[in-house]
Amino acid sequence: MIGLTQAFFAYSIANLLEMNERFAVFGGLIPGLSMILIYSGPLQYEGILLSLSSAVFFSAIVYFAADKEKSKSTFTGYSCSLLLESLTFSYLPIFYPFKGFQGLGLFSSFDPLFNFGVVSVSIALMIGDSLKT
Repeated sequence: MIGLTQAFFAYSIANLLEMNERFAVFGGLIPGLSMILIYSGPLQYEGILLSLSSAVFFSAIVYFAADKEKSKSTFTGYSCSLLLESLTFSYLPIFYPFKGFQGLGLFSSFDPLFNFGVVSVSIALMIGDSLKT
């Protein structure tokens, strides 16, 4: 999944839920680090960043470093990324270390049409939310 897509989607959902958008974007971008780990050479990577246990782990770090609201925003952003990844062909070890599942395979992670569609919907949600106030 393209990081920009994850960031826009996490931001728009946090904005809609009136959460801290910056921490939601932070949480939404963490699963994208999995691509760096995959191509980092000899490191054996099993997709731990694409799991709920990692979402809880990073949210707990934010909870102890900042506060509860920012922690909830981080978890929300992380969950948004996992939701988007579940629509792709990606393997998701969602309950790591237990066996994961193959994504639904509706889109490729790098499909420009899918990424553009998600960004467009995210922008529409932000515009719609700003018109309410």
